[in-house]
Amino acid sequence: MFVVQEHHASHLHYDFRLEWQGVLKSWAVPKGPSLDPHLKRLAVQVEDHPLEYGTFEGVIPEKQYGAGPVYIWDTGTWIPKAPVAAGFKKGHLEFELKGKRLKGTWDLIRTRMQGRQVQWLLVKREDRFARAGYEAPLIGDKSTVRRRVHTRTSFSFVQPMLALLVAEPPRGPQWWHEVKWDGYRIQAHLQGAKVKLYTRAGHEWSGKMETVVQSLATLNVQSAVLDGEVVVLDRQGRSHFQKLQNYFDSDPDQELTYVAFDLLMLNGEDLRDQSLKERRRKLQGILKGKHKNLRLSQQLKLNAASWKKLRRQGLEGVISKKLDSTYISGRKGEWVKSKFLNRQEFVIGGYVPGRGSRSDFGALLLGVYEKGQFRFVGKVGTGFSQNSITSIKKQLDRIKVAKKPFSAGDPPKSGAVWVRPELLAEVSFASWTHGMHLRAPVFVQLRKDKPAPEVTSDALLLTNPDKVLFAAEGITKLEVAEYYIAMVERMRPYFENRLLALVRCPDGSAGKCFFQKHLNAKADTIAVFEKDDALYVKDARGLLELVQMGAYEIHSRNSRAEAPGKPDQFVLDLDPGPGVAWGEVVSAALLIKKDLELLGLRSFVKLSGGKGLHIHVPFRPGPSWEEVKRFTHSLALNWEHRFPDRFVSKMAKKIRVGRIFIDYLRNSKGSTSVLPYSLRARDRSSVALPVAWTQLKKYKSGDAVTLKRALQILKKGRDPWANYFARAPVLPVQKARSAS
Repeated sequence: MFVVQEHHASHLHYDFRLEWQGVLKSWAVPKGPSLDPHLKRLAVQVEDHPLEYGTFEGVIPEKQYGAGPVYIWDTGTWIPKAPVAAGFKKGHLEFELKGKRLKGTWDLIRTRMQGRQVQWLLVKREDRFARAGYEAPLIGDKSTVRRRVHTRTSFSFVQPMLALLVAEPPRGPQWWHEVKWDGYRIQAHLQGAKVKLYTRAGHEWSGKMETVVQSLATLNVQSAVLDGEVVVLDRQGRSHFQKLQNYFDSDPDQELTYVAFDLLMLNGEDLRDQSLKERRRKLQGILKGKHKNLRLSQQLKLNAASWKKLRRQGLEGVISKKLDSTYISGRKGEWVKSKFLNRQEFVIGGYVPGRGSRSDFGALLLGVYEKGQFRFVGKVGTGFSQNSITSIKKQLDRIKVAKKPFSAGDPPKSGAVWVRPELLAEVSFASWTHGMHLRAPVFVQLRKDKPAPEVTSDALLLTNPDKVLFAAEGITKLEVAEYYIAMVERMRPYFENRLLALVRCPDGSAGKCFFQKHLNAKADTIAVFEKDDALYVKDARGLLELVQMGAYEIHSRNSRAEAPGKPDQFVLDLDPGPGVAWGEVVSAALLIKKDLELLGLRSFVKLSGGKGLHIHVPFRPGPSWEEVKRFTHSLALNWEHRFPDRFVSKMAKKIRVGRIFIDYLRNSKGSTSVLPYSLRARDRSSVALPVAWTQLKKYKSGDAVTLKRALQILKKGRDPWANYFARAPVLPVQKARSAS
């Protein structure tokens, strides 16, 4: 077990305790555990406590050591990630916590600053449970403790949870639907009578919306953090962004409404690890009754008829959220948005001068930020009123520059007037072209609620999110997209700018599938590219576009897009023939690992998602494709010669009975192997899962891990292939070439 006790002694602190060898190893943590990996908490080691103390909650009487209230702040189980005895000796404990508040992987690190008591640092590792700015909330319930809660607890701005764009709302009882409000996303922080309002970018706007501040201050809470949207509503309850913009520009008599849709913190308790359903229940509780300028976003009952009705009402779209979703910053797929029109913000980088009666400007030149580059995406010349033209031109004149601000794309080569990329234009458009330009754009309005560098293309439209791709498990296209969003950081070293090939199954894994290396000229993609007779993607958006294409089994070559002729890894596929037990495949892989180590090569193993195992070996680029193929062929021949009853190096099926085929043929220029963490297009959603060599024996087959189990494994923290390409050795063929 582990337990954290909130201890109100002469000085408030948190007692962090781990059960080990019949006692509770204990540390006093003055500021409490933090889920922020950047906050290292001092943990002073104190005397061991008996196990019975792990359930104590009450008041230690005065004049006794540690006198004061004790509350169980969190408890659960801890799982060592490395030998504990050695960790105490070395001064570094690595473990996973499974509690209500504390989850994921942690480190306790002994410092060199030693006095009467040994000092350690308690540090959260980066994983899905990490929370930026997290401060341990107080839970004591005495009035004196309550006062201390609200003078001490500070809940900093939380990066908002965002929604993935889909073509239509997903169906099913697990989804909650609500209106997509057309206003400013605002995070409201309440602390006693004080209220602060933060924009999506974290800017403090309390002074700009005093009526909202006054209304929020009337809520019967001691502290809270709400997520919502500030809007201006018409008599039918529809939000109008232009009227909201008018409030800030010229018409302060417009009535603002804060539409709340989530609750992140209440009375010192962090609610982000609770389900949306539970957060909504508590939000509804604090918004009971009538509150001027405040409204609770209501649930929509969606079906085909109501979807059409909403479209006719002129709403922007619908937000759909999983009822069991926790609040996680960023775009993770557990919230999705479906719009009636494609509409988003773009940064103005210049304009084309007008002609004739429209002399101010003819069209605005628009861009978005992609990986630090300001990319031109098209121009918009319609949708302006004469008043908006005059107003925009005045603002453009103040920010003129001589140098073109665009660093990518294809802006006009002559006649353009450039401006600093500061102003944001909201534009509706039909779709994106393959070359990442806007089709049929129409200007809607200027916006001010986010900084220009945060404007990226909102281009991925996931169609048919409810389509079942793995019928045996009922796994949908949206769930596959969510899987790749969750896995993207683990996968990045193996897909980012690497040459790919795809297995596409437009009708699901049970339908017709085909292999594809080239980009279809009609494919409406933005972030999938082609080079050297292969595809590649640069980022998470590209990965999701593959899912949209029905290409959720992804293969890669052993070279990168910028250097297609320079392999930097080889792969050996251990493919068991008929009659070979799984244990024999594992033993063979371990034998190969030892032989590779004798050659100075580090190897990594993954379940293939099929029958066998794949062994990956990274190396320093240098050898040619032909040299790598000859080298891996010689390895296969060596094992076949030494162990003729176990291995075969030829593909012919008739000689593979009872033996393991060492497939080295994946190491020629045009060949590929399945990408680490890729799903396989099979009856079940098996995953090509990287595993630690020390954990290999616990798996029962090469397709033992499905999508859902892989997500559970991801939650446990440590990456078994961490630093895959770091310290890549020289391949022996390079050494031989240098010697000759």
